This record gives sequence, C-alpha cells and structure tokens, in this order.
Amino acid sequence: MEKITDVVAALIWKGDRFLICRRPANKKRALLWEFVGGKVEQGESGEEALIRECREELGIEIGVGGLFCSVVHEYPDITVRLSLYFAEIRSGEPKLLEHSKMAWIRADEAENYDFCPADYPILRQIREAVGQTKTVSVGKLTAAALLPGEPSDTAVYIHGDFETALRLTTLLPEPKPVLVAIDGADWDDDLSPWEAEGVFRGRRFGGHADEYLKTLTNKLIPAVEREIGTPLKRRILAGYSLAGLFALWAAYRTDLFDAVASVSGSLWYEGFLDFIRDKTPAASAVYLSLGDREEFSKNPRLRTVAAATDEAAAILESAGINVINERNPGGHFQEPDKRLAKGIAWLLKGEEA
Repeated sequence: MEKITDVVAALIWKGDRFLICRRPANKKRALLWEFVGGKVEQGESGEEALIRECREELGIEIGVGGLFCSVVHEYPDITVRLSLYFAEIRSGEPKLLEHSKMAWIRADEAENYDFCPADYPILRQIREAVGQTKTVSVGKLTAAALLPGEPSDTAVYIHGDFETALRLTTLLPEPKPVLVAIDGADWDDDLSPWEAEGVFRGRRFGGHADEYLKTLTNKLIPAVEREIGTPLKRRILAGYSLAGLFALWAAYRTDLFDAVASVSGSLWYEGFLDFIRDKTPAASAVYLSLGDREEFSKNPRLRTVAAATDEAAAILESAGINVINERNPGGHFQEPDKRLAKGIAWLLKGEEA
C-alpha cells in the first residue's frame, strides 16, 4: 500500500472571509493557492504541526479548534491526507514568510483562484456548509444568517461570530435550520438581566438585557428575517454561559422564541431563580445542560451552578414546560460547540435527537 503523508491546514476566518495563500514559484504546485499548513513531522500531533507551520509560514500564533474535514488526494509525487482545522489568530499579523501572496476570500469567490487539486473537495464542503449567507447590521450588532441548501422554516439564533455559526452548522443534523449568529453585543452589559456584582473583582454586570432584547426583537431579527425571505414557523434562541442565561431569561420576556437552550448557562446569577419562580415562560421547550465538573469551580458563586440548574429545571417542569436537564463530561470550557449543537439538535428533533 502506498504511503500516505499527513498534512494539516488552517481554516482561519475574518468575518465571512477565510485566509488563503499562494505557493512560491520555486516549489511543487508553484503559484497555486492553498490553505496555510504543511506536513506533520514525526512525534507531532496535527494541532502541534499546524501551530508550528503557521508560525514558520506566516509569523502568527494560532489556537487550533476542531477538525472541519479531511480528504485523501493522490499527486504524481505524493499521496496526502489533508486535514483542515478551524483556527484563530491569537497574536501577530500574517506575513509572507514563505508564500508569494495571501488573500481573504468569501466561499463564493474561491472559483476565481487556482487551488492545489487536494483543496477542491474541501472548498466544496466549505461552500455547502456556508450555503448562502445573509448579513445584516443594526447599530453595533451584526447578524450573519447561514441559509441551508434546502429552505427551512426554522431559525436558530445564537450569540457569536460567523466562524462560530459555521462550526455549529457542521455539527447539526439534517435538515439544517437557518443559523443566525449575532455578534457585537457586550456580554456583561447586554446579556445580563439586571445589575449585579461581577464574578471577578472590579467588574459588574450592567443589567441592560431588557433594552438589548428590544433591539433584537424590534430591529435586528425583523431585518434578518426580511433578508432570509422564507416564512418562518419556528424560532429557537440558544446560548452558552451568560448567553445561556440570557436565552432562558428571554423566554420570560418575549413570546418570539418557541424554544430555548441554556448550555452551561450562568443560572447562578443573583436573583435569577427568584425571577422565574411562579412564572411560565412563553417557550414550550427548554434544553438545559452543564458540565459535570462545573460545580467544582474555585469561585464560590460559580460552584452553585449545578444546584441552580437543577432547581431551574424543576421550576420549568412544574410549569408544564417540556424540559431536559443533561450533564456532559468536563468543565465549563470543554467542547462548547458540541454541547451547544447537542442542545439545538434536541430542540429541533425532540427526543429523537
């Protein structure tokens, strides 16, 4: 069997554009475009190799996320297994230390560039994942709506950037919903329901969620849905951490969302359980989940999150809401995309997910 050489590459996004580089004239596949990366050396993991290659080729330090896709391609001189990872620039600005050019392109612009042959099936997968993207801005907020290949009558709203939405949509089951990522919010101010002491010394929660929710429901979401163009029958609001608290709180303040997911939600927030007690949310289904190590936080307030989440689930159940309360392995920061996608999938398909 012919030897397969492992090669890793980085999918680095800036808004709705990703980074590509053109190979130098003195190397094989000269002047063809590619994703930055290179061979995995003996003893390296894929992530370690990608960090090294980005440092050597672009002079940047990156954080490596999950695997987007992997393909095998046979060139005349080598057979490669090319694995593309989500990545983000942690420090530095990309510089041409090895390549002849670089560009930030949208998925629909890739056809204007001549790529290395191994990259074409990856580009097809990116186009399929991105689908048709609509972008709307209202004030400081920008919403990127990823439309699936087949029209959907369900929209899922999350807080995060375009890359977050792309990572999530690759994890969701078919048929996929419209996935809308809202970026630009000040989490400590806009997603907190009332003023409260911050978790860390010297910081406070601003408590502007009511004003922020009005901006979403009266301005941003209507603008997004005009761009989507397809009538919607169902809306889901899903969030992680403080955005998870906001999602559940919003279910008591508006009837716009049919279901909500609070994943590793900040339900320890001062006064929140008293706020939802003896009330009924407008959402008919609620997904709650938590990492099974989160209650062991060194912070005394964060240690109450498991008891608070369990009590919230009991309150919701007593109000007749279809609620699930799950535990996942690990702490607060372990596999947030997978946890959020799991919650969205349950809300999309109910107990079948």
